Amino acid sequence: MTEAINTPPDAVAKYGDDGRAVVVRDPFAPERYHADPMELIRSMNARKRERKAQFDALGDVATAPLGEVKTLCEATEGDDDALLNFEKRLKDALLDLSGFKAVVVQMRGTKARIDPLSVRGKFAEIVKACKERIDAERPPEPTHTYCLRLTCTDKALAAVMKAAQRAGATDLYAAAAHTDKAVRQIVKWFNENNLD
Repeated sequence: MTEAINTPPDAVAKYGDDGRAVVVRDPFAPERYHADPMELIRSMNARKRERKAQFDALGDVATAPLGEVKTLCEATEGDDDALLNFEKRLKDALLDLSGFKAVVVQMRGTKARIDPLSVRGKFAEIVKACKERIDAERPPEPTHTYCLRLTCTDKALAAVMKAAQRAGATDLYAAAAHTDKAVRQIVKWFNENNLD
């Protein structure tokens, strides 16, 4: 009963009037709480159908009145934000009410990343050490030198280079052929080496 008294007015979940059953707030009707999960699912699906019907009523979005498109977009984004906020808070609210939040903290910690002092953190440390020992016995993967022909923007080239470096590539070079002669020589080399 004390949980119900201490529950903030905007709580995502709380004890109902009987003080025993947990009720969950409707993300689209904050004044309404549901004791039955199916009621809440029906409410969310009803909002989805409502927005879908409004979208379908626009017809071809490319030619629909811009004001109506903006209004629907803003309303749908608002619904999505409400659900995201609800989703983030629901698990913690239910865990707080159940008293089992301490179990989750012991398993993984309180943050998004697993705490190294938690049970899963210790498991991860053991697995990492074991895998390092296992990997030490494996023969190294053979490495080769590759020549790539790539047509892209400077931004895309930078992304490719960074991705290759993250994957362990070494001796990574890129050159842009700025003259027709250089391009012809490179294309000739690719052709002669059956790389085209």
